[in-house]
Amino acid sequence: MASHEEIIRRVQSLLSELSGIPTSELSPDLHFLEMGFDSLFLTQLTQEIRSQFKVEVKLRQLIEEQNSIGALARHLAPHIPASSPPGNETKRQQEAVPPTSPPSQPSGSRQEIESVIARQLELMKAQLEALRTAPGPQETTSEQVETHTANLAAMPSKSAEAQKPTTPPDRPLSNDDRPLRIDQLDQLDRSRRVQLENLIAQYVERTRRSRDHVQKHRAHHADPRTASLFHRAWKEMVYPIVVEHSEGARLRDIDGNIYIDLLNGFGPNFLGHAHPRVLDALRRQLDRGIEVGPQTPLAGETAELVCELTGLDRASFVCTGSEAVQAAIRCARTFTGRQKIVVFSGSYHGNFDEVIVRGNVDPAHPLTFPAAPGIPKRAVQDIVVLPYGEDGSLETIENLGSELAAVLVEPVQSRRPELQPREFLHSLRRITEESETLLIFDEVVTGFRSHPAGAQGHFNVSADLATYGKVAGANMPMGIVAGRRDVMDTFDGGMWQYGDDSMPEAGVTFFAGTFVRHPLAIAAAHAMLLFLKEQGPQLQEGLNQRTADFAERVNAIFKEHNAPVELTHFASVMYLRDLDESELGGLLWYFLRLEGVYLQQGFPSYLTLAHGEAEVDLMVEAFRRGVAKMVECGFYPQPLPRLRSLTAPNPEIPEAPPVEGARLGKDPSGQPAWYIPDPDRPNHYLRVS
Repeated sequence: MASHEEIIRRVQSLLSELSGIPTSELSPDLHFLEMGFDSLFLTQLTQEIRSQFKVEVKLRQLIEEQNSIGALARHLAPHIPASSPPGNETKRQQEAVPPTSPPSQPSGSRQEIESVIARQLELMKAQLEALRTAPGPQETTSEQVETHTANLAAMPSKSAEAQKPTTPPDRPLSNDDRPLRIDQLDQLDRSRRVQLENLIAQYVERTRRSRDHVQKHRAHHADPRTASLFHRAWKEMVYPIVVEHSEGARLRDIDGNIYIDLLNGFGPNFLGHAHPRVLDALRRQLDRGIEVGPQTPLAGETAELVCELTGLDRASFVCTGSEAVQAAIRCARTFTGRQKIVVFSGSYHGNFDEVIVRGNVDPAHPLTFPAAPGIPKRAVQDIVVLPYGEDGSLETIENLGSELAAVLVEPVQSRRPELQPREFLHSLRRITEESETLLIFDEVVTGFRSHPAGAQGHFNVSADLATYGKVAGANMPMGIVAGRRDVMDTFDGGMWQYGDDSMPEAGVTFFAGTFVRHPLAIAAAHAMLLFLKEQGPQLQEGLNQRTADFAERVNAIFKEHNAPVELTHFASVMYLRDLDESELGGLLWYFLRLEGVYLQQGFPSYLTLAHGEAEVDLMVEAFRRGVAKMVECGFYPQPLPRLRSLTAPNPEIPEAPPVEGARLGKDPSGQPAWYIPDPDRPNHYLRVS
């Protein structure tokens, strides 16, 4: 039987091959979920374990019992023979395997610091309890302040120029005793457990018919949405809301609850639900017929509207944004005769094999891996994944120039809308032009939303090809590929006419589908694009400003409560980002739905033209109540009262970071100070003095 250390080494090697993470960074004792491995990745791992070790391991086992490299190695041990003589094994283990327990430290190092910090936290908890039980309002005494300051001063420094703060500098000192991972309710203290049980009971009671509907059909309806964000501790609330009616900014579920919709169909709802212009167009087309196969009369006019609004030459229709991206990639390879495609980490381009990828995010030595089970490694061998917005990526693209068919970019990523790298995009345009590489803008989310010409209009960058969907389809299934005339000729051979000897002359590829140019989808898109043309760019400008104002008000609420969450945005796209280290932070979304705001964790949100001042005010108050409930229930940390410092304020600190990578935070007395990450302790910092 192989030794425990050898199996650890082999499991680390397997994980490194799947993830691109160096084996030296794969701790044997860290939970797989804490490493960032999601259920898709862990399913891939079960398949590789079966293939390489001939051992059957279920996904649930990797989440529960065999939830770390060390635990998995112990489970595999009886099934794996030794692969090499024991005499040669020890040396390799010492070189390749990180120690399973930290080595001893000299006096005054990490253990001593942790001991001091622990004493400080106990002191602060006692201070907080004293304040809570005091008969009336009172200030912290000078004795308490001096003791707290003395303990901080007693902390041994790593060097003469650095001190360790007790918490990361960008978060307030807090009485945060919450567990990070919660597998069972009994992991919570009694107060939080009761609060969570009450939340579950209230949520289920209010949405019971949705829950019953999902359970009734689960056996025959294989719907991934019904298990999205599954969590054992609150599995009773894991089900989608079933909606029976929508109008304007509101939804009504089958229990009769009314919500203001912030999810808005993951993006295609721009005008609001049941907009009269779109409904009228659909009714007219239904009266005429919904024949599939013959050309629908509005297809040509709709293509002309696409070109007029975007400034591109030609357009072609498909059924989804995912199909549009797939068609654009095939077109680019046909036109250039090259194979490699660059994409960027953090982007989403659809659900076909080539774009469901992860990379090691090293622009100097990029590696690409399938990001979901069932995708063969060879399917992604011509995809290069690079960090978005970084100069190193531009250098790699420049070096790969003659090998690249296209660079595919989501100009503003829907899950990082605050990242808007204008100069990067302009440099990308210049570099791709020089190497005759096609630049493809994936505007399925940004198209027609941020500007009539989408992100190209917003950033003043012209792509060779662009893909659209969502807004263009007005809630109907629609995908569009548009671009330069010579490139788009790849779909149909190019321009020719009757009465002469002209003919299609461009080389073509194949891309077709039964439901492309579906009469209902074309009718909705025609009505939508005509409305956008009539309204002009002030339509998007007004909605963009309303979104910015809403995000500012909501973020002020988060700041007021020191809540570990933020609402980022671009145009009318928003992303509510959970920054909480504890899984309890995910309960905010349930409170928001109870307060009448419909959105889903992990997905972008969108404001529409139907969200007026009244709807925005109602949502702001819903966020205020939801965050307050999170704090009241103990699901968010309780900030400690600010200790009144008797010492003079810190001298003015430099406005610019004193060293590269420094971050501005607050020292324990609340004064501003610069900090750098502690290389020895993740999520800890060193104060720069």
